[in-house]
Amino acid sequence: MRHVVSIVRSAPSALRPGQPALEANAYAVAEDIDLTVVLRGAAVELALRATEVRPGDVAGVAMPASAGGQDLRGLVESGVGILVAAEDLVAQGLRPDELVVGVEAVDDERLQEVLRAAEGLLAW
Repeated sequence: MRHVVSIVRSAPSALRPGQPALEANAYAVAEDIDLTVVLRGAAVELALRATEVRPGDVAGVAMPASAGGQDLRGLVESGVGILVAAEDLVAQGLRPDELVVGVEAVDDERLQEVLRAAEGLLAW
């Protein structure tokens, strides 16, 4: 089994129904890949329990709901490790207790360990 780390840095968007990087990571569940997703920068918001955005209208066009937290819960339930850079979480004014259950806030030392152990790296 290959160990792959996927780093996501882009912020969630209320204008799209899903986070493309999270959707792509879901394919690793069906493969023989040990995947860890690392959320950095503005992407830490994807790990918040309260990221579900209700459907609405933009200029009269119906927009679907955005549900980053739901996407992450699916990955966690499938055995994918989800790590959030604690430093970036604090920089956004957020707390670890606001994260989706199963998502772990880690320091830079732990992130370095995970990256060193990876056989492959994806960046979004």
